[in-house]
Order: sequence, then C-alpha cells, then structure tokens
Amino acid sequence: MWSEKYRPKSIFYMIGNEEGRSKIIAWIKNWKKGSKPLLIVGPPGTGKTTSIKALVNDFNLFVLELNASDVRTKEKLDATLKNVEPVNLFGQRVIVFLDEIDGMYSKGDSGGINYLQEWLPRSNVPVIMAANEMKDFMKDIAKISLIIEWKKVPSREIFLWLKNIAEKEKLRINDEQIKNIIYESSGDIRYAVNQLQVAQESIVFKDIKYTAEDAIKNAMYAKNFMDAYHYISNWQDDPDTKISVIAASLFYNQPIDLDLRSRWLSEADLLLGRIKKYQEWRMLRYFNVFLTATIYNVRGNYNQYIIPFPVIQESYKRQIYRALLENLKKDLHFDIGFIAAEIIPFYELLVRLKRINDDNVKKILE
Repeated sequence: MWSEKYRPKSIFYMIGNEEGRSKIIAWIKNWKKGSKPLLIVGPPGTGKTTSIKALVNDFNLFVLELNASDVRTKEKLDATLKNVEPVNLFGQRVIVFLDEIDGMYSKGDSGGINYLQEWLPRSNVPVIMAANEMKDFMKDIAKISLIIEWKKVPSREIFLWLKNIAEKEKLRINDEQIKNIIYESSGDIRYAVNQLQVAQESIVFKDIKYTAEDAIKNAMYAKNFMDAYHYISNWQDDPDTKISVIAASLFYNQPIDLDLRSRWLSEADLLLGRIKKYQEWRMLRYFNVFLTATIYNVRGNYNQYIIPFPVIQESYKRQIYRALLENLKKDLHFDIGFIAAEIIPFYELLVRLKRINDDNVKKILE
C-alpha cells in the first residue's frame, strides 16, 4: 500500500501538526523517570502513529507497541509491561506505545484502566498513548499525562503531499482529481494516499455509478482488491441495501471460506450501526472496505434474494426446512417470508460455525 510506502521515516519530514511534533521531540529529549507520559488525541489517519514510528527512527529507539483495545486486561498488561527495561540488549532506549486506548474500556476490561493508572507514574521507560477521541473513562489517565491535541492536516498540505507522490509514481492525474480525493478523505491522509493508489490501479476517476448486479459481478471477478473496492464504493444503493444484497450473493454461492467472509459482513453491519448512531458518515469508506472483503474473489453468481440453503431438492429436505420455518415462526412471532429472508441465513451460519447444534439443518446442508 502506498500509505506504507510513503509513510515519513522522520518526524521532521511529516506534514501538519508542527506544534504537536515539536512537543513530542522536546518531551523525548527531556524525559526522565517520573516524567509524565504522553497522550496524543486526534482523528484517525492524521499521523499519530506515524509520528511515533518516525520518532523511533530519528532517535534510534526500540518501541514496544501495544494496541490497548486488544491487550485490555490487567493480567495481559502486567505480563507485558512489568519487566520492561529502559535499554534493550542492543543498547537502544526503550519506549512503550499504547495505541487506541479509547477503545480499551468495555465490560471485559478486567482492571486494565486501573492498572495503567497505577503503572504509568512509576514506569521506568517513556510511555506514549494515542486515542482518536477523549472519553470519560480516560479522565484519570489524562490527569497524569501530558496531552497533545492532534489536528486534521490542512488541505493545502495534503494536496502538495499527494502531488509529490503522483509525480514520483508518474501518475496521470489532474489537480481537480486530487482535490476530489482530499474532499472525500476529510483530512485522513492515510485514506487519501490509498485513494491515490486506486487512481493508479483502477478506473476510479470515471464518473460511474453501478447497479447492484454490476457492482457485485465486477467485484467478484476483479483483478485486484482495489478494483473490487472501486465497484463497491461506486455502487449507487444505500448501505442497508448493500449489506442485504451482498449477504444474498454470499450465501447463494457458499464459498469455502464462508465463515471468514461472514465475519467481514458482520463487521460491516456493526460499523454501519455505529455510523448511524453517531452520525459518523465519513466512516462509510471503511464500511465499503469490509463489504469488498466480503465479496471480492468469490467468483460466483449474483443473487439479490437470500436463498437460505444451496438447493433444497429432495422432498424430505423440503419438509425439514418447512418445519424449521414453522418452529421459528412460533418462537419469534414473525411471518414466514421475513424468517426465510432474514433469519434463516444467519441460523444456517450459526449451525455451520457450530454455535447451534441442529441435526435437521445439518441434513439439509449435506
């Protein structure tokens, strides 16, 4: 990905957030045991993680990087952090980078936040934390941290950055097209650079809107993921329709990696719920990435109606299927049509994943 290829190797060569970068440099130069940890807060794709990786290169540091939303329990944090030494075997200073701490809190947090509050003041190495937004559960950590507010990079700076990449890649793209990328990216540099790559690898800049059938067929047989993403992101239907139709085509074709693709579809559905709840419409680009991962390279047939089981030909299987519909109708109090279209596919998936043990359904799937 170009976002990695052109990730700045030095914090001095980055764009935007000059004040924030200066504070990071001064902090690492003057850090001593007892110094406050850093907490960088700002929108995704604006260079928070890049600034830390660049800092590591500039000062020849060794970084112990943890995604706090994954390593969130007291036990996991303690196992990782309790034996951290200030210098590694190669003589490099060690720093700890805790990314996405705003995703750390949950019912399964199991003391992770409290552990950090106790560990941070007595850490014998520099600690940098990053978050997309400041949340209530972070207020105690914020009190003991040096907070740096990370801002979106100005459009004029992103324009020059993309223009430079386009010239290096000998990409035929005009200024208006670059401005369109910047507008769509909403200050997310990572997304903007990746979209520039799409321009090189696909026909994304043609003003085309696809029907559901064209989008899915083309995505299924696209030569690469970026082309498939182009078709899905330029599909003209609303997000809910996209999920329903992709689910229909997915379950109709029954690819061998159905369980993995179903997880991607589930992630898309969860993200769409968040987008609607918090009105974060700029996240739709990531929604389309999940949908693309669901359908890309399936190499099957388009289907807009969910067919719960591949083919139900034998009469005894039809009887089992009908009985299942009736039982679910009795338990759920929905009409047969809704159950067949919306409930049965997920029931089937749960059986395939062995989350539900239903011998009758297994007979249908044989």
